[in-house]
Amino acid sequence: MLIETLEKQLALHKSLLALAQAKTEAVKQNKMDELNRIVRDEQKHVSAITILEKKRTEQTGQTLNELLPSLSAEEQRKAEELRGQLVDVLGELQHTNRLNEELLDQSLQFVHLQLDLLAPAEAGNYAADGESNQPPSTGPIFDSKA
Repeated sequence: MLIETLEKQLALHKSLLALAQAKTEAVKQNKMDELNRIVRDEQKHVSAITILEKKRTEQTGQTLNELLPSLSAEEQRKAEELRGQLVDVLGELQHTNRLNEELLDQSLQFVHLQLDLLAPAEAGNYAADGESNQPPSTGPIFDSKA
């Protein structure tokens, strides 16, 4: 049972890694519809992984390290092998997610820069006679409120 659960978790994490890598490409190519689809798929994977882990801990109430001594030698070997693979996939997933976070942060900074260039610097106040109280500024070329 433990081996089967670990195999399922490993498969889900590998699939989650593939989605994270696809997300990197979607961000690079500015494919927002694809990015939204990937995020929805990732949420499904995370839910499935959470359910598997909860099921495993409810059945045994122990961590994998605590369970290993009670397994046969063959099961111990297989569980340790699966754990190693899972750790590797999780490390790669963490790295890919950090990269995606940085790419999204850069994209967001670029969008903010573009908005700052398009939006007027200040609204400006007018006196009773209709003249501006402020000296003319060298604001953006395009006034989005016009």
